[in-house]
Amino acid sequence: MLKAVIIDDKEPAIKLLAGLLTNNSFMKIKISGTASNLTDGVEIIKKTQPDIVFLEINIQGRNSLEIYKLFKSPTFKIIFCTANHQYPIDIIRKSASGYLQKPINNIELQKILHKIADELLKEQKQLQLEDMISLQSCPIPTGVNILLEVDNGFIIINTRNIEYCYGKDSCSVVVMNSQKEFLINKSLKELQAVLTEKQFYKPNKTYLANIHYIQKFVRSKENYVVMDSGFVIPVSVRLTSVISKDIKGKIAQ
Repeated sequence: MLKAVIIDDKEPAIKLLAGLLTNNSFMKIKISGTASNLTDGVEIIKKTQPDIVFLEINIQGRNSLEIYKLFKSPTFKIIFCTANHQYPIDIIRKSASGYLQKPINNIELQKILHKIADELLKEQKQLQLEDMISLQSCPIPTGVNILLEVDNGFIIINTRNIEYCYGKDSCSVVVMNSQKEFLINKSLKELQAVLTEKQFYKPNKTYLANIHYIQKFVRSKENYVVMDSGFVIPVSVRLTSVISKDIKGKIAQ
């Protein structure tokens, strides 16, 4: 589901557009906030991180093209809306993802939504490719031998041969690159403390993944990494935009 913010100083215009967006049959859109001025709108954008912003060009006497000064590289799509013909529409169309003439026509709105869907799909594929290349270009880390306690004694293993680990109650499970598993008498937090920091990455609170065995990172509705064995590990939302940087940073340590 995509999130949208509407910024317009005319309440009827907000209600009309919000109704068209929430009732459209092409894609699911949630209105994450509305504002009647640019200042409040900017705060809502920062707080809700929307996918699309519908913005009246002339709002309370203020030119909304100022948004490009406030967000120099917007991560959201901007759709300008206006009933005023005095603005250079060609320039606006080049700088934004779309332009809607008021009163907003549902057919024109659907065209823009289709255009945005195509743009998002292309961007997602490009990001997946970049992330895959970025992660696979990482050098192979060396390992160290560690001693881990198990129920019937202890084992000595090289961290290079650990593919991933996950928490299980108060213990942890270590999965080797051979897919052999060991139940370790340590919590995941305790296990993380004895593993080579630059070799392991925590994509979420339950798992630790060996960087060497991360085959690719996929951005989707639920982001995830794919290990060499094909095992899929979810990536928390807060790490989505920094996973490649984080992993490269660990390797450089």
